[in-house]
Amino acid sequence: MTAPADRALLLLADLGEASARAHTEATLVPAVSAVLARHLPLRRLDLRRGAGAPGAPEVRRGAGGDAVAVFALRDAEGAVGCATMAIGEGAALDVSPALLEAIGRLLAVALRQVQVLGRVAAIARRAQGEKRALREELDRVALPREVVAASPAMRAIFQEMVPLVARQDTTVLVRGETGTGKEVIARRIHALSRRAERQFLAVNCGALPEGLVESALFGHERGAFTGAAARHLGLFERASGGTLLLDEVGELPKAAQAKLLRVLQEGEVERVGGEGTVRVSVRVIAATHRPLEDMVASGAFREDLYYRLQVFPIAVPPLRERPEDLEALTRVIVDKVAASFGRAPPRVSAEAMARLRAHDWPGNVRELENVIERSMVMSTGDELILSAPLAAAPRAAGRAMTYREAAQRCIEEALRASGGKIYGEDGAAAALGLKPTTLQSKMRKLGIRREGVEKG
Repeated sequence: MTAPADRALLLLADLGEASARAHTEATLVPAVSAVLARHLPLRRLDLRRGAGAPGAPEVRRGAGGDAVAVFALRDAEGAVGCATMAIGEGAALDVSPALLEAIGRLLAVALRQVQVLGRVAAIARRAQGEKRALREELDRVALPREVVAASPAMRAIFQEMVPLVARQDTTVLVRGETGTGKEVIARRIHALSRRAERQFLAVNCGALPEGLVESALFGHERGAFTGAAARHLGLFERASGGTLLLDEVGELPKAAQAKLLRVLQEGEVERVGGEGTVRVSVRVIAATHRPLEDMVASGAFREDLYYRLQVFPIAVPPLRERPEDLEALTRVIVDKVAASFGRAPPRVSAEAMARLRAHDWPGNVRELENVIERSMVMSTGDELILSAPLAAAPRAAGRAMTYREAAQRCIEEALRASGGKIYGEDGAAAALGLKPTTLQSKMRKLGIRREGVEKG
């Protein structure tokens, strides 16, 4: 514990009562340690110049050479610790007792503040932990009104599976028919995650132009292709720090699948036309209505990517399998549409509710939204009048309607209701909640002709 005579060594510790005493370097540590261990008061001695002064501390030369003085750190509330100071060789302290007392008071106040701040910080940490735990519990139990989970299947998803996986950055694959609410689940996962304050972006992979899929997802450099006049940041870079929903991930071409796999494995993207990679931190949630296992077997979807996405699968049941949700969903949608129309929500009669329950909803929640919105356009009174026929289309006994059939039926019904019009607020695209170009793309894939629907 050697130190130059003109340097001070400080030892701060809880002591209880303490006062000043001089020690050699050899006796300092055991003497102070004994006080700290037993919390015994040190005998008070005057710190006055001169070896013969009454009560002056005895300073002995130890094996290490320098002598060290120990004095109390005391404020109005009492002693909070002690300080040590190298005083050099000699039998007396060449320091004013008043100065040492003043120094001790200042250090005591500082130490007391540190102790108080430490206790405050500990209380704040405990409060923050309790607040976080309470918020997680409230988020688990109290769902937003737009999230309807009256059925056991949806309660299991929103109150058990979603809170569980939201705590991690695990990749999630949400599976279910079109219109079942897969994006609602993805947004709920994001809202409960540590990324909740950052961006949530969603993209329908099936709606991306075939030649621009990689540019949309991963970005491109200036001059990468004809028309690339400037650098473009892809969705992964724009969503960095947040969450990216890849809806209809099964529609991605094989080249884009390979790049997506690299992002999931390495956490980096390479812009089209770029020479290097860019680090990104994105929580990926994928969604699909297609049987990816069959696509893997046929070679249309990469097996390694499938397993990367399938870390935490969530299967969303169709609306026809959860009738408990129908009434609550209807009321939520009626209120939402009424608010957008600037009118009071109409009453849903028992007869109307019975008709809604009798329908099997091949288009799921999205079809229910379209039916209610269309009905509210036609309803001028205070009661909801279901304007569209809800009878189920005939189908072979024992055979479920395929996605293609359901999608074709929904689009044809929307086209008939709009008189074949696609664009505009009263067009089929708006009724289906799609962009007009997306609807036209789906019509081409399904072989739907607008003229044929108008005549049908």
